[in-house]
Amino acid sequence: MAALHHPLPAHPPPAPRTRRPAAEVRSAPVTRAGGSVPTADALGRDLALPVGTALTALVVTALLVTGQAGHRWLSLAAFALLTVGIAAAARPRLVPAVVLVSWLFFDGFVVHQHAELGWQQADRTSLWVLAAAGLAGGVCAAVGRGRRAARAARGGGAGIE
Repeated sequence: MAALHHPLPAHPPPAPRTRRPAAEVRSAPVTRAGGSVPTADALGRDLALPVGTALTALVVTALLVTGQAGHRWLSLAAFALLTVGIAAAARPRLVPAVVLVSWLFFDGFVVHQHAELGWQQADRTSLWVLAAAGLAGGVCAAVGRGRRAARAARGGGAGIE
């Protein structure tokens, strides 16, 4: 038994897409709730937490290999500076995660050195120091973004440095 069916109607060929120049694609702003953010800046702010986690792991490894992990205040200062830098590069809503990741690495590998977490006085102190460092980095980044936005609103530049 043969089934006969009607052939499908011919569809017109799809319209060719126009391509934007590569320079225009790279600098195209991404519209967010807070305004437009350049694509490269948005990507950098999204990748700050994973890249910061990798950097924190490298710092822990370097401290443990060189034997400098025994100098807790020096190690805490290094972690605080690293936390400030990562928090300044990250999105504001990711700053608590940056602080937490930094504290987990510091407490687990520098303070206790066996990937164990504790809650003694040294652990709480390091958490507060790293939280203050994350807050400082977030505030510095917010001030910088505010200045760039104000400069762009005045017409003094494109808002990108």
